[in-house]
Parts: sequence; C-alpha cells; structure tokens
Amino acid sequence: MCGKTKTSSRSKRSGPLAPGVAFITGGARGLGNAIAVSFAKDGARGVVIVDINQETLNEGKKIVESFGTKCLAIQADVTKEEDIERAVAEAVKEFGRIDYAANFAGILGPMDQTSELPLEGFQKVMTVNCTGVYLSTKHELRQMMKQDSIEVEEGRVKQRGSIVNCASINSGMALPGTLPYTTAKHAVLGITRTAALEARSQGIRVNAVSPGFFLTDLLKPVVGTVVPTAFYDACETRQGRAAKFEEVGDVVVLLSGPRMSLVNGANLPIDGGFTINEA
Repeated sequence: MCGKTKTSSRSKRSGPLAPGVAFITGGARGLGNAIAVSFAKDGARGVVIVDINQETLNEGKKIVESFGTKCLAIQADVTKEEDIERAVAEAVKEFGRIDYAANFAGILGPMDQTSELPLEGFQKVMTVNCTGVYLSTKHELRQMMKQDSIEVEEGRVKQRGSIVNCASINSGMALPGTLPYTTAKHAVLGITRTAALEARSQGIRVNAVSPGFFLTDLLKPVVGTVVPTAFYDACETRQGRAAKFEEVGDVVVLLSGPRMSLVNGANLPIDGGFTINEA
C-alpha cells in the first residue's frame, strides 16, 4: 500500500522582493539609475531619484517609469545639507516614508600624482564623495527613525529602513593617481560602519557595496586618455569580464530587504573576484 504524501501547510514566498519606497542619490544615470530600475523591477511602490542635473533627471525618471513604477525626480546637491533635507522631505510628502536608501552620487576627480595634486581637486572629491554620503545618511536615518517597520515575514526581525552606501574596490586598495577618490571611498566605509552600529538598535541597517570596474559616464572620458586602454582592459580581465550596471542594482535591492536582517556594517564587493585575483 502506497503511503500518501503529506502536503506542507507552509506557503512559499510570494509577492515583490522590495515593495517599499526607494530613495537613490545619483539616481539619474549610471549605477544609480540601474539601482532605481532594479527597485522598480522588484516591485517598489515608489522610487525617488535625486541628482544635481535636471536634464539627466528627466531622462532617468522616464527609464524608471517605463517599468510601471511611480518615480519622483528631485534636483538637489548632495553637498548642501539644506538640499538633502529638502529632498528627504519631498520624498516623504509624496510617498509617506523611505524604506530603502542608496547613496550613489559621486565624482571621479583629478588623477594627478600625490605630489602634483591641487588642494581644490582633493577637497572637491571629498566634499561630494564623503560629505555627500554623510549628509545623505544623516537625513535618511532621521526619517527612518520616525517610521514603523516595513511589513516583514512572520518571525523576521522588524526593519524600519536600510541604507546602502557606494564605496569602491578603492575602499580597500589603491591605484596610482587616485588619491582623492581612494581617500573618500575609505571614508565611506567609516561612515557606513559607524552609522550601522548606531542605528541597529533602531531597526535600521547600514551597509556598503564596492563595485569593481564599470565603464560609467565618469570613467569613459579618462579611459584612453588619462588611463591607458590597455590598463583598463587588464583590470577588466582580472575582474573576469565586463560588468553590467544591473548587477550592482540587483545586489543593492537584495541587500536592502529584510531577508538580509543580520547583515549590518558590511562592505560587499561586486567585482567578479578582482580583489582576490592576483593574476
């Protein structure tokens, strides 16, 4: 006599991966826009993109909305506290809360040798890539601390919010001619880890990701001029292959959700093994 197979009463996961509201600085183009698109694809009910350039904002908004998600585009300078405070307020006015934040506004800056590096070039990169992340994290945290947890699966730890900051493989290594950029990305890890410890008791996680070699609009003008094409190709080979922007976007979405509840203060490489490959 054959025994009957018992059917489990437990239900499988269903529904969107990221049903909340996403707030992305540097969200008009490049990696930031790819993150916005990934949130849209994974079911976000609202996406906010923040950028300094109105023209690229309009283009970025159209791309996000082509996936059927409502997108709010806000022009703001991440180096100005009043702009970030206003952007957060506008996002909350439109959607009621911010569940996921990704701070990806940044610049490459001058690529002079340290002995020839102008002070103003160093300061500009630090202001955008470091101060901008600090200000964004600060005001995102303030909002998240005011709100209740997003809906989570039964038994899961509550999550009021999640922040992912853009570091770089340069946050753990250096390349010649990258002093301002490398210094700022090291600083991003300091911001991320400190905020992670401070916010965890509030049900908020703060992490960083470190993308490898992506041919972004920031990098295109210097490859073949300041950076020899052969050098870039060698770095891409060490990475394993050319990378796609959405590969960063999808990681950020996964890292932002409550299923990653014990991941806090981490720095996740997205580099195909570049940083462990000495070949």
